[in-house]
Amino acid sequence: MKLLYLLLDLGVIIFPFLLSFDKRVAYVKSWGKASIALILIGIPFLIHDYYFTRMGIWGFNPDYLTGYYFFNLPIEEVLFFVVVPFACTFIYACCQYYTSSTSYRRFNLFFYGCIACYAVLLLYLGWGKWYSSMVASVCLVFVSLLGLNDSKYPHLPIAVVLSMLPFFLMNSILTGAFTANPIVWYNDHQNINFRWGTIPIEDVLYSFVLVAANILVFDYLKKRNA
Repeated sequence: MKLLYLLLDLGVIIFPFLLSFDKRVAYVKSWGKASIALILIGIPFLIHDYYFTRMGIWGFNPDYLTGYYFFNLPIEEVLFFVVVPFACTFIYACCQYYTSSTSYRRFNLFFYGCIACYAVLLLYLGWGKWYSSMVASVCLVFVSLLGLNDSKYPHLPIAVVLSMLPFFLMNSILTGAFTANPIVWYNDHQNINFRWGTIPIEDVLYSFVLVAANILVFDYLKKRNA
């Protein structure tokens, strides 16, 4: 059980890693760009994670951890911000290659509208609660900027949606769906205490910002190189 979180991290990255060598998408050629993106985005997320852990807004069950820490964060949590962005930018690269001629304009408008409404509702219900207020506010700013520049990133929404499938599986395990106690616990005084199964509703927007931010940097680096 001490290896559970670490095994989840490995499970997220194993297939994108192996499929990186496919000659069509050739994601292996983009490893450098993906690495730069996950470092640039990972640093502010880790700082945020560090302070929220210190504040007791969430925490980690030592029963499922190897016991190695980076500051006050389990090494497994640090690896989370490596493996998840790596896998999500892989999905984005696949969407660009396999659906390059597909128009997602209507889908994208619907997607951004749903995310915006989700964030507004969360901000209203969770005003004054640290996790709810912060993630909803950041998400609203982020989705506004993306919606205004949708033509530059036509494959971003579909990549985010596809990324949500493994996200829900991994996060369900982290939040206790298949274990006696959650690997990651949350202080429900700092969120609205509504969940999709065992996953706090805020985590969906948190995942959206993490994935989309990594894709934006990754896409920028690819276009600059081209």
